[in-house]
Amino acid sequence: MASKDVNLFYKRAVMLFEKGEYEKSLQVLETILNIDKKYLPAWNCKAVAHLEMHDYPMALESFENVIQRDPGDNLAWYNKGYVLQLMDEYAESKKVFEFFLARYEKKNDAFYKFALYLQAKNCLKLKEYEEAQISVDNALKLDENFKEARELKNKIENKLDDKK
Repeated sequence: MASKDVNLFYKRAVMLFEKGEYEKSLQVLETILNIDKKYLPAWNCKAVAHLEMHDYPMALESFENVIQRDPGDNLAWYNKGYVLQLMDEYAESKKVFEFFLARYEKKNDAFYKFALYLQAKNCLKLKEYEEAQISVDNALKLDENFKEARELKNKIENKLDDKK
């Protein structure tokens, strides 16, 4: 019976989430997690709801719960790196993205491309300009029309020029 309840509650939580009713969705997700602490879709949804609400510490905690329960969940690692960056934790975010980039197998999909871009942003913030340039160049190799990466590349090049 609990499995059926969890599935019904999860459908309700997702419906509320999709309507932008994040607080209500979180309440339903907590009900699910009280029934089954290991239900990964609820942890992921909870993390994204907190992310949407700009509650980054709670989003981070929820993504870490996913990773504890399933260390192979690549998207949880990606999202953890993203949340750390939003929290201005650039060194930690960089470590997480290094881990993600090394283990992620789809080297030409959007997540990989964006991870390279976000990694370049971390390196720029950490004043590691050469490393930032390598990362953004790799993102642009995957998508030469990646506007944000092109803009970031210009910023990095300006920093490298100033350094000379």
